[in-house]
Amino acid sequence: MKHFNFFAPIVFLGFIMICSCDSEPMSLEDQKQKNQEIILSKGKPSKLSTQTYTITNGMTFSDINAVLDQTVSGDTVVVETGTYIISGQLHLKDGIFIRKQSSTTPIFDAQATSSSQMLQQYYTSNTSDIDIFGIQFRNIRFNIQNASNTKFRYCIFDYGVRKSGTDKGYTADAYLQLNNCSNMQVRGCVFKRRNGNSGRGIYSVGNTGTDISNNTFGNGGDTGYFVTAINDNSDGTTISGNTIIRNVAWVNTSETDHGIYAHSFDGLSIVGNTISGWPANSSGGAIKARNGQNLTITGNTMNTSGVLLYVYSNNAANPFLKHVVVENNTINVASADNDIYHGIGYWRNTNDPTFYEYSIKINNNDLPNGRIKIGTPVDASNFNANGGGVFNNDVGAITLPAGIANSGNY
Repeated sequence: MKHFNFFAPIVFLGFIMICSCDSEPMSLEDQKQKNQEIILSKGKPSKLSTQTYTITNGMTFSDINAVLDQTVSGDTVVVETGTYIISGQLHLKDGIFIRKQSSTTPIFDAQATSSSQMLQQYYTSNTSDIDIFGIQFRNIRFNIQNASNTKFRYCIFDYGVRKSGTDKGYTADAYLQLNNCSNMQVRGCVFKRRNGNSGRGIYSVGNTGTDISNNTFGNGGDTGYFVTAINDNSDGTTISGNTIIRNVAWVNTSETDHGIYAHSFDGLSIVGNTISGWPANSSGGAIKARNGQNLTITGNTMNTSGVLLYVYSNNAANPFLKHVVVENNTINVASADNDIYHGIGYWRNTNDPTFYEYSIKINNNDLPNGRIKIGTPVDASNFNANGGGVFNNDVGAITLPAGIANSGNY
């Protein structure tokens, strides 16, 4: 009891201090603004800003570039709410931070100035260590080469115009094209493709250490006209937490590829994404991966189609698919048709022993209406190496050549 009495004044004093504070709850708008401030403060470049410049509502394209021309590495450019007409190349510089001023997203718009195709921002230098936060880009694409540590965060890409006469073979239909870059990040962005103007979200080639996370591609309706959401032909890429929803009712084979399409990679993690709307046929598939190594596909939810794994004989530089784990995914398809498209499938298109598979593990996936099918030719001993095989899957049907290790499937 004496110990209790000793602490009582302290407890009582704490109670008085708590009660004396302003207990009025924070409004929803205040909380949203606070969250934005927290995100902005965390996203500033590692160098301290030396100057802050402002792009003010009503500025012309020339005015905007005049502001950018003043900056040096470490500076911040704040963009006021408004719509800004973009008619040419933005003068980006290494190390600058471009961000919206408030919770309302400013718009950089090239719809009127480039009616036949997206207005390209093409950079081969001066685009490292840049952070672009909270800007909406309309009918604008970025083609960035040889950069490092640049970020696009919480941006919106919309109203991209498809070049007339092109099909899915035309890869300049991506809003973001990254070539030979390192440690790039695309996070929390929204990508939209509209009827009559299909295209890609991100096209990544020859990069290292790219992070593509927590983005949204399409809504399954009027902004879901995607050829492919993400193409990746790079090393050390992480694709995680994205929501990718194509308009499933849209049928156009010449403008349909795959939800996520990867080849010529070394080290690719596809984790925790939701991918819907691509058809279960050779033109579709939620994920297609071929001719690469060190691939992990885990914890994803796929609707309408699943995973396609291939080795093609047209890629001599990467004549294999090896060290692959497809695990803990949920795949919802309509039926277990006897093909490689309705669930998880593997196929090599040649008997040439130069091209091969090695250590492919398909484990603990949930596809009760789907099929796991391993096509021929296949070298079962190579497939089974280092724990490869087909194990513990909840699956509607399985088609395996002789010798492929398997157990626990139900």
